[in-house]
Amino acid sequence: MFRMFFWIFFLIFTGLSFAAQSSLQSAQSLSQSAQPQDARINRYVVAISANNGGNNRPMLRYAESDAKSFANVLKEMGGVQAQNVTLIKQPSVASLQREFNNLDNKISQVKSNGGRNEILVYYSGHADDKGLRLGNENYAWKEFRDRIDALNADVKIAVIDACGSGAITRAKGGVAVPAFMVDESSDMKGYAFITSSTQDEASQESDRLRGSFFTHSLVSGLRGAGDVSGDGRVTLSEAYQFAFNETLQKTEATMGGAQHPSRDMNLAGTGDVVMTDLNGNGALLDLANDVDGRLFIRSESGELVAELSKKSGHSISLGLPAGKYGVRLETSATVKETNVALVNGKHQNLALANFKDADVEKTVIRGEIGGNRVCSSDDSVKCSLDSLDHNGSFRTTFNFYDHEKEPRKGMQIALAATKTDDYMLGSQVSLFSNIADKEMHGLQGSFIVNIAKERLDGIQLNTFLNYAGSLDGAQGSSSLNIVKDRLDGVQLSAIFNYAGSFNGAQVAPGLNVAGGNSIGAQVGVFNMAVDSLSGAQVGLLNIAEQASIQVSLLNFARYSDVQVSLMNFAREVNSSQVGLINYVKNAKGRQWGIINIAPHAEKSPIGLLNIVGNGLWSLSANIDEMGNTALNFKVGTALMYTAIEMGRVLKKDNLFEYDDLYLDGLGIGTQFGQYGSHWGAEYMYIRQDEHVHARFGPGYQGPFMDHHRLRLYRTMKLFTGFGITTGLSMNVLAHRDFEQFEWLFDRLQEPRGEWHADLKKGHETQYRVWPGFFAGLTVGRF
Repeated sequence: MFRMFFWIFFLIFTGLSFAAQSSLQSAQSLSQSAQPQDARINRYVVAISANNGGNNRPMLRYAESDAKSFANVLKEMGGVQAQNVTLIKQPSVASLQREFNNLDNKISQVKSNGGRNEILVYYSGHADDKGLRLGNENYAWKEFRDRIDALNADVKIAVIDACGSGAITRAKGGVAVPAFMVDESSDMKGYAFITSSTQDEASQESDRLRGSFFTHSLVSGLRGAGDVSGDGRVTLSEAYQFAFNETLQKTEATMGGAQHPSRDMNLAGTGDVVMTDLNGNGALLDLANDVDGRLFIRSESGELVAELSKKSGHSISLGLPAGKYGVRLETSATVKETNVALVNGKHQNLALANFKDADVEKTVIRGEIGGNRVCSSDDSVKCSLDSLDHNGSFRTTFNFYDHEKEPRKGMQIALAATKTDDYMLGSQVSLFSNIADKEMHGLQGSFIVNIAKERLDGIQLNTFLNYAGSLDGAQGSSSLNIVKDRLDGVQLSAIFNYAGSFNGAQVAPGLNVAGGNSIGAQVGVFNMAVDSLSGAQVGLLNIAEQASIQVSLLNFARYSDVQVSLMNFAREVNSSQVGLINYVKNAKGRQWGIINIAPHAEKSPIGLLNIVGNGLWSLSANIDEMGNTALNFKVGTALMYTAIEMGRVLKKDNLFEYDDLYLDGLGIGTQFGQYGSHWGAEYMYIRQDEHVHARFGPGYQGPFMDHHRLRLYRTMKLFTGFGITTGLSMNVLAHRDFEQFEWLFDRLQEPRGEWHADLKKGHETQYRVWPGFFAGLTVGRF
């Protein structure tokens, strides 16, 4: 009996346990299946660059590359998909606002899928205490901040690398707060603003870094240099603190002065700050415990991709794209170098034993030429040239081919060619070619080719080809001038000028091309600004992505402030278009011309024929006091429209039969600036001479009668697209051959009632004046 009860109890207990375990597993399975949906994160990056800050501001060189660096590190290590990255170059305020609107719409389409949406906005460019400087436009700090706050996302992070950018954090009182969460376990909502400097500080960029101090430091931190905890993840607080320390250290001795990044955070939620994750992302460079000193990591092309100070006793991992890199380790006593090859998905360990002693660069300080010392300032190029200028001796050489391998101060003269491998202060003169591999301050003169590969601060003169990697000065050639990156000065050529960007003038009777952001003027037969030109284009044909002023026979621009030409075409015009024919997709300014066409206009165009997509178009069928029946077509805007009228006259003795008289009119009018039900005034000139063909034949020219009509009317909107129009008019009819055609004047041109007055002037002309009225139906957009 006891055994029977035991087995019964055992079976019941086992069944209940199995049922409970099954229920628990089902609940866990359901929870796990729901969790990814709730935990999904959609990240978006908007990286904005603006090298051009408007008139009287220096053109930046690296805003665009800074924006790409920020976007790339988040694509590689921050979980941002490529389709969610938007790179915006040199926008106007309106175009930037449109991009934000497009992003809001994009996020709205995926919100129904659940999860959290995060937006990271990055800006590199000019700014002042008022706001972002986008060309000659200003995007006020408050408006910019409010627009970011209003973005359709749970978390908004803005990183602003610009002068005086700290003003945006002062708008709500920038204060440091605890870290916020951006990983999948977070319910974080709110905003964070990170800026490269305080309100009254200048943000600086470096030729050595080929980017800004702040962005370079921030990206280095995000790649792993800022991972203080060593958990393989970089939080925003860690990245910010690393960028703060590095930026301050690099700028303390610069001409711009110390630069202090700032921040303002207002987020609520749980979790930890995670901006980038080194685990499983790309290739990893592991710096071992015994590595101690300042590290500089350059790509195979020589680009400085990361820079950090490391102390011995702990290791650091850096996430980098796969490829070959050179690593330089500097201490107070030694300089060591090594090369590494990184492969995706693998760790490459780098210990102190892998480095070898290296020679430091020559002539890099203010002092003795050839001293093996490191430059105290960050700009080693400036240091080298200053040292050469103050300590080098001037000398002149003359050879068939003159080749200088050391830094040179003086003059090179050669029959065939000259070449310098290092810095040059002075002049190169030869019959065929002059080549400067590094920065040169002076003059190059030849009959065939002048080449300054890195930078020329001076003049190039020849009859064939001038090339400069960057130029501060002038190029003069009878055939071809090329500046790959930047020109501060003048290009003069008979055929072709090209500048990656310029701040000055291009003058050529042939062709001018500016490839990047430019300030100045292009004067030639054909001018092209591939990117943006804050200046003027003057020629027969002007083409620009963005230009301030275009003056030619034919102008094309994506964005322009002012266009003056016979024919103007643009996507957006901020100020004015002046020409015979003007077309702009979005007219913020006013169009002045014979024919003006704009799918969207903010100001009413002034012209004979104005076609505006968001403007006025309507068709009215009217009858007036003379028995004239007419169709009146209006097109333009409420402020100013063009009216075209065609009609015929009913016989006086038969209101259901037309006479031989035809009417054709052209006029202008206004609706007193209103749409829908409105008052309006219209002047129209009407020609009336077609009836004579029946008596004198089609070869008779006339003219016979000029009819001037002024109307005051009221249109009542009954429903959308349909209304009734009534009004009064004042009419003046002039007959130039009165004695011959008095019968026609009396028979046709008078009101149905006797309320007109005739005024005679000599024997040739008579005027008839009378008041009138009209009524009709109107359809369209009025």
